[in-house]
Amino acid sequence: MTRDEIKIHIALSLVTGLGASRIIRLMQAFPNTEEIFSLPEKKIQDIPGFGKTIASNISKFKDWQRVEQILSVTDNTDVWMLSINDEDYPPRLRHIYDPPLIIWGRGNAKALSRQGVAIIGTRKPTAYGRGKASSFAGNLTKTGLSVISGLAYGVDTLAHTAAVENNGCTIAVLGSGIDKIYPAANKRLVEKIIDKGGAVISEFVPGSKPDRENFPTRNRVVSGLSLGVLVVESDVTGGSMITAYSALDQGREVFAIPHDITTQTGKGCNTMIKKGHAKLTMCVEDILEELNLDWSTLQMPEADPELQPELFGDENEADPASSFKQKLTKSKKTDWRTAKELSDEMKKLCELLDGGEQHIDDLAEKAGKPGHLLLGMLLELELMEVVKAKSGKRFSLA
Repeated sequence: MTRDEIKIHIALSLVTGLGASRIIRLMQAFPNTEEIFSLPEKKIQDIPGFGKTIASNISKFKDWQRVEQILSVTDNTDVWMLSINDEDYPPRLRHIYDPPLIIWGRGNAKALSRQGVAIIGTRKPTAYGRGKASSFAGNLTKTGLSVISGLAYGVDTLAHTAAVENNGCTIAVLGSGIDKIYPAANKRLVEKIIDKGGAVISEFVPGSKPDRENFPTRNRVVSGLSLGVLVVESDVTGGSMITAYSALDQGREVFAIPHDITTQTGKGCNTMIKKGHAKLTMCVEDILEELNLDWSTLQMPEADPELQPELFGDENEADPASSFKQKLTKSKKTDWRTAKELSDEMKKLCELLDGGEQHIDDLAEKAGKPGHLLLGMLLELELMEVVKAKSGKRFSLA
């Protein structure tokens, strides 16, 4: 983008009441973004969802000095900025309902597009929760997956720490500006995350304080970056439950570690399992099987005595890694070209799947269409026995 376009994006993010989804609709209605702030209010109100108040806020925006101050942060520090139109913007996040228009970050921007699992939970975990947060995060990084969380006290901090201690990649999503690390006690952890090839990001403009209302908004980014979300320990209310149900809305898999039924801090996990909203998760293998990851994407050590008992479950297997690899082998495809009555769009989907099993987010990226629009066609193809739906929102040719 040009610098003027970047300024427009930042200015729109500062307009009161103008969230990410509305900004995207506004930009779709007026592709020449430089004219947006000079539009008559009545013209803005013609866009569905834009009332008089929001139209007035847009037309009366004059705080260009603050826009320049925000730009100076990226000009004069190691902070970078990604627009939703940038090549390095994470594909999985781009296809959620309300993706951030701009991401500010430090560290490795390409880490945002890696396959990863979000680990979330209470800020005050029990000893059981602390142990599970650390062990699951450590073992997930040993498979080559990244760990995503929100840098908060408790489970989030434990997950990030275990990832960096195992030389893994981890992504921290802030509920404050990128220059306002919260909690401040985690500033050293932030530097370790960056040193290990991870990233710390925020959709809130530099200078934003960690206001309470930012965190529910932040949570959709945590889930949106992930293949799935693991709830380690949570009550029935709070940020972890918001993140878990955001994940369900986004089509992500949700996993929950079971807890003692007398423990209030684990009641949310047990409730989600009981309602069928989360998969009961006892080991990392449960997550990998549900996500149905290809063995080629994993970097798991072939022989790690400390890792194998929890990761594979059966420590008596002669070659657990080989056995697990067989479980992830792709099913044989049929020739989609023999299927009848396929539309051109359906044929395009089949062509994309001809190279092998893919996640809905990857299909959406390659097809240039939102994932929820593709799901209808994929369902129709499944009923025609051309496509096979697999766990973890992955699809292959039948």
